[in-house]
Amino acid sequence: MRNQVAASERIYLRLVEQSDAEVLSRSWTEETEVEFYDDGRIPTSALAFAHGLRPPPAGAIPRELMFAVCQRTDDLCIGIVTLRHIDLVNGSAETGSSLFDAAHRGKGIGTEAKHLLLRFAFETLGLHAISATVFAGNTRSAAALRKQGYRLAGRLTADVHRRGQFMDTLVFDLLRPDWEAAVHARL
Repeated sequence: MRNQVAASERIYLRLVEQSDAEVLSRSWTEETEVEFYDDGRIPTSALAFAHGLRPPPAGAIPRELMFAVCQRTDDLCIGIVTLRHIDLVNGSAETGSSLFDAAHRGKGIGTEAKHLLLRFAFETLGLHAISATVFAGNTRSAAALRKQGYRLAGRLTADVHRRGQFMDTLVFDLLRPDWEAAVHARL
């Protein structure tokens, strides 16, 4: 486990590195049964991903942190979890997650990765509020967010145009006290 930020029994998180560009590029361009990516499937080269993975200038406060979800057994990067729109003044951020291969989905790995990310967000960064959005038709992701402790905060009606139709976006949120209560309830 190299450069781990957080770990559980099966997986660990580390910051995404330039060496991950190839796997990220491949996962972004391959067709899967997942149809709910925010930007759709856009062919992107490993070089373009590597360019986007450059570290921020020294002293700059990052507005986004992207973590590789890696298997402890072989260090293989199997997905990503992110904190976006990080606002340290207001103590908030938005989360996102993706497991690249369908073989890893439905086994609790995504939930495990998100729990590690939330622990990092609340305990390490000291954030107070986390949000996440999913398209209304993405019932699997909405259920996963609820399982992770998020609550439905609202709906943006017909705010995104995908595949020839307008879609609603569901907005979820999670406050630190609610996350802490859920963590203590699981113990």
